[in-house]
Amino acid sequence: MSGTVSSTSTRRAALLRYAAFQLPEWLLVLLLLLGIHHYTETPGWVLWLGGTGFVVKDLLLFPWMRRAYEKTANDPGEHLVGRAGTVVEALSPEGWVRVNAELWRARSERGVIPAGSTVQVRALRGHWLLVEPD
Repeated sequence: MSGTVSSTSTRRAALLRYAAFQLPEWLLVLLLLLGIHHYTETPGWVLWLGGTGFVVKDLLLFPWMRRAYEKTANDPGEHLVGRAGTVVEALSPEGWVRVNAELWRARSERGVIPAGSTVQVRALRGHWLLVEPD
């Protein structure tokens, strides 16, 4: 259930971010349409239809654009926090850890951890994983 709430709030935040980026475009189209209305005899309903169509077009494109507007982790390794890994090169306190299929530089704040041990990723600092024995 909490995943649904999180997913809904993520989608809502992405939609608001998307709308905020589209707002200047919508304002420019509005100004253009007002200029057309002022200098031509175009009926007002045609201009409203054009402006509404422009906004609807952006809203229809949102499902394909949503991922680009969702907030993501600032660091590409952030998804590793909480995962288990295997020590490839002993951590004393620094060495190498394999998490999934990726090899990462890691640091242990709890002393030496021998190669072959299982560790838990606790945090990401730059391009280093902070790990502790599992």
